[in-house]
Amino acid sequence: MSLPCIKGDKQMPKVTQKRTRGRRVLIVLAMAMMICMLLTSCYTDGNGETTNIFIAVLVRPFAFILRWIYDWTQSFGWSLILFTLFTRLILLPLNIKSKQGMAEMQALQPKLKELEKKYKNDQQRYQEEAAKLYKKEGVSPMSGCLPTLLTLPVMFALYWPISQPMKYLMKLTASQISQVREQLVLIGAKVDGVLIAANSSEMTLVQALSNHFADVSFISENIFPMNLQFLGMDLGAVPSFTKFNLIFLLPIISAVTSFLLTQFTTWLQEKTTGTKSTQQNNAMMKWMMPIISIWIGFTLPAGLTLYWIACNVIGILQELFITYYLKMKKEKASSK
Repeated sequence: MSLPCIKGDKQMPKVTQKRTRGRRVLIVLAMAMMICMLLTSCYTDGNGETTNIFIAVLVRPFAFILRWIYDWTQSFGWSLILFTLFTRLILLPLNIKSKQGMAEMQALQPKLKELEKKYKNDQQRYQEEAAKLYKKEGVSPMSGCLPTLLTLPVMFALYWPISQPMKYLMKLTASQISQVREQLVLIGAKVDGVLIAANSSEMTLVQALSNHFADVSFISENIFPMNLQFLGMDLGAVPSFTKFNLIFLLPIISAVTSFLLTQFTTWLQEKTTGTKSTQQNNAMMKWMMPIISIWIGFTLPAGLTLYWIACNVIGILQELFITYYLKMKKEKASSK
């Protein structure tokens, strides 16, 4: 994933940079507060269990879509990839508008620099004139941030179905999940040679279902053995530095694709606008996302890392498509 809303800031006049970044900080803080409020706004659902609005509004609808795709593919890996493609297609119009807005902002830079030079001793007047220019040209300095801010809740929302598939994909109650765990402990079920314990995660329980489905199927008709295998990898496992296997490669692939997405996006932007990003901007974007990718990859189930990789690869293709689309649109408009 990339953070397009901070690209191109270094080409803006300094006053515009400060004003735009201030607005972005406020928007990010507002979204963080909104997510916190949604996460803490609890109520009792139909099963008598406590939940919150965020889960009701985002997590469960996404879990429903993910389960529907799984029922069709019978593969957790392909379900995650197709789900990523689905969400990217939903956000595509916003991303196109975002890129178009960034290009329009870039085209305004000469006029903004003239205003900054003219009102260099009067920041308030400059801001007023810049606002008039934005309004006249129909451009919003914040247009590049919206898709990124919308992507973050999607990422948060997908964490629950991947880490708690019994609750969100199988729709089991907390009591039923406890019964499954107790039954697997009772029969001495193992995953990768390790006994199921009272504190085993839901994903570990799902891994055990492939060999012990018959032993727990009586608990609920909603229980089913999920196919977590994808290209020889167990997507329910968490990579470990003490045990090398195929899923150990996923965090590395995730970091590499994050790096490539950032570099590719920057290259396309420079090619389109004819401007170079500064070293500071490049360094931050080049290394921040790969580091986050590796951290996520070695702390969460491999399924979430696969989702991150899919986001990066599809993101590269999306950047290429949007650039080509806007280029064709511009050429068509200029030919009229």
